[in-house]
Amino acid sequence: MAYREELLLSMENVVSDLSQIVARISNKDWHRAAGRNIHTPHAILVHLWLLDAKEFALNIHRIYDEEAPLLGLFDSSVWMKNNYRPKENPKVILQEFAALRKLEINWLRELPPAGWSRTARHLHWGVHTLQWWVELQLEYSHQHLDELSHSLNA
Repeated sequence: MAYREELLLSMENVVSDLSQIVARISNKDWHRAAGRNIHTPHAILVHLWLLDAKEFALNIHRIYDEEAPLLGLFDSSVWMKNNYRPKENPKVILQEFAALRKLEINWLRELPPAGWSRTARHLHWGVHTLQWWVELQLEYSHQHLDELSHSLNA
């Protein structure tokens, strides 16, 4: 349980780290790809929120609620192409991400220990536990934070 609590604290820290980065990106730089990034900071922020809202949050609930669900593929590039709104205010996106992450963390804190071991099968990644999905979610969050940080330093 100590490891899982550290995992949840790390997920919370993503929100505070993201808040600091968002505050440092100037209005003129939100739609300018910089450094090693091929995407703009705005697109990266939307993608981070999108992965949580349309993939991870839904999947962890399915893993807990269903008996060994089959999780489908999610094509975020198609979703972005069809739904991306570049005029969306980054602070609003951050607020939505933070609210969703808070709900996820609160829900995860209430899970019984056996809930973390429930499994699902994914078409690409195979069979994994709910805990593995949370770890993957955190890894993707850190990747996106790193991309946003590099855009500040370019």
